[in-house]
Amino acid sequence: MSWWTTAAPRSKSERPAWAQLLIAMSPLSLVLLSYAIADWINATIAVEPGTGATTNRLGFDLQVGGPAAADRALFGVVPTVWLQDRLVDSPGDWYDVAASLTYVTHFLVLPVVTAWVWFRRRERIRSWYAGMLMLTAVGMVLYVMYPAAAPWLGSQYGAIGQVDRLPGRGWEILELDLVWSLLGDALRGGNPVAAMPSLHAATPMLLALFFWNDFRKRGRIIMILYVVTMAVTLIYTGEHYAIDVLAGWVVAVLAMFAALASSALSRRRKDNLIDGPGWRSR
Repeated sequence: MSWWTTAAPRSKSERPAWAQLLIAMSPLSLVLLSYAIADWINATIAVEPGTGATTNRLGFDLQVGGPAAADRALFGVVPTVWLQDRLVDSPGDWYDVAASLTYVTHFLVLPVVTAWVWFRRRERIRSWYAGMLMLTAVGMVLYVMYPAAAPWLGSQYGAIGQVDRLPGRGWEILELDLVWSLLGDALRGGNPVAAMPSLHAATPMLLALFFWNDFRKRGRIIMILYVVTMAVTLIYTGEHYAIDVLAGWVVAVLAMFAALASSALSRRRKDNLIDGPGWRSR
């Protein structure tokens, strides 16, 4: 029996809640596995300029100037440099706290939303899995085919002006350095060239698209604010260029199409099951 069949909707009373939660989370193992594979492929690329190879295991070169050039073409400036020149101050400000808190939600939202859909919107779980896995698959393929330097790394290579990596700045202001120490270790052990597209930006957009019809005006405004806040956070903190964010939104749209296709397929199968016995009895 495949994981997809195992994770299919069943009666809520068949299994205890903890067992259902494990089943609901099982597709996330594919997300983690795909990240691990992409990390391994790109691990040969040296982060520090001039200290090693600039190609990954598949022979794709590190892209440093392309994303920065795209931002300049779109906006006339590199938005990350422009924002940091005007907003970075010592020892920091309220928006640094907001940025750090927003940034970390990315690591929580997928498991939390997956659990919520499983327990509260079970009929939509297959389409949610389809969208989530499509988002991950497209992102990972592009990460290895177009390994791109984030603004903080592009700055080290001299492609743009001074850019600091700021996702942890808010934790320092809150005197919760341990939180960022743990998160920072995870980031440093991850894929430093997984910038194009931004799945940090894609995930809030997928949430907004997927749940748009589930909410009224207030809920929709909150979702839009989350999409925009995450985008500004990623650009300001030096984690992504604006073009990375835009590409992430495009990937989210593709993922939503996958979710809609899965939903349509499920309805067709359900209709066939309903119509089948009637036709056989005639």
